[in-house]
Amino acid sequence: MKRNYTDSPKTTKYRALIGGLPESQFGCRITSRTLRYAAVFVIGIALLAGLPLSSSGLTKTTSPQSSGRVFVCNTLSSSVSAVDAESGAVLATIPVGARPIRIVASQNGRKVYTSNYESASVSVIDTVNLVVTATIPVAENPQESDITIDGTRLFVVHHHQQVVSVIDLATNTVIQVISIGVPPAEGKTATDIAFTPDGRYALVPNYAKNVVNFIDTTTYAVTDVPTGDQPRRVAIMPNGRRAFVANFVGDSVTAVNVRKKTVAGTVPTGDWARGVAVNPQGNQVFVTNVADGTVTVLDTQTLAILGEIRVGNKPWQVIFNADGSRAITSNSGSDDVSVIDTTTLTVIKTIDCGNGSFFSVFNQDQTKLYVSNAGSLNPPFHPGSLSIIDTATWTVIGTTTLELQPFDETFVNPL
Repeated sequence: MKRNYTDSPKTTKYRALIGGLPESQFGCRITSRTLRYAAVFVIGIALLAGLPLSSSGLTKTTSPQSSGRVFVCNTLSSSVSAVDAESGAVLATIPVGARPIRIVASQNGRKVYTSNYESASVSVIDTVNLVVTATIPVAENPQESDITIDGTRLFVVHHHQQVVSVIDLATNTVIQVISIGVPPAEGKTATDIAFTPDGRYALVPNYAKNVVNFIDTTTYAVTDVPTGDQPRRVAIMPNGRRAFVANFVGDSVTAVNVRKKTVAGTVPTGDWARGVAVNPQGNQVFVTNVADGTVTVLDTQTLAILGEIRVGNKPWQVIFNADGSRAITSNSGSDDVSVIDTTTLTVIKTIDCGNGSFFSVFNQDQTKLYVSNAGSLNPPFHPGSLSIIDTATWTVIGTTTLELQPFDETFVNPL
């Protein structure tokens, strides 16, 4: 049952606050990237384990081996920070296009791709040498992106434009532009993209049309499935049978039968349903309610509400650890993350981070969690940061200063 909390109203003041960035930046990226890299192991991890990690005086490692790297988009600095995952040192600050807001990694971790919102381009970064190797012109306002299951193409959703670009990663060229509707007025757009596990469809929540677009990845044909009001994010069960779409204005989540492309049901949640993730076991779906400061938990089969969990203020993103025992919400309004026990459905730890905690990502062995802190969303702007959390104790063990408005992030281990 939907509950009201007097300390987290749906207000125009909050809508004004998020105006500092394109509205649809503020969401949770739910992808299978962490699982894709789980098989990549590096012998040098043991050698690097003794490096110090602190909030100041971070030292760049000279070892040719690596424990991995975290790449973070600095939206207002038009750059990407490459951070050593073990020491927390900034290895490089890489100039890219104007206002990079999304980032995705190749399956082998050797490249990352940034969507540059204002320069209508995608930057390709070599994650070993830390340089831009290509800049791909695309349609205006590129945003959410993901790589096909076979690793050959990048699909990019364009804010306001109602199109999806398909990029051939072998040639770094746009090979298809898919129309998903008539270009809408400002504030009406499509956001997020996720592929079904079999790679057959790309799913795009389209809140200009109140549908989720099913894009056939072979023919590029588009089928619309109705959702609630202004769907924003999507997550797919590991077996691919159902997808769950968070409806931001509709305060609900819509379950879709992927094979039949039909609605299985729509369930009320809290206010401003936004982040959504399905646990690795495929039996729970977590939905963050931004205005309520809560998470609604549903049974993926029966769609019964299993619980409603109070977390921090304005939870935008939710992710699971590999075994599904913990869920993490990034709470931008209270500058912290909440750690949830998924068996008891209770918050077991609240971890203070930097100002504006939006995205979280694990390293490959899940011993560390990295939280990007965007800083102020309105002038005067100050550098943001990356919080590094030890997952054995759920404590912050290091903070790295980055550039202006660090936002989306990804972990890779390319060496």
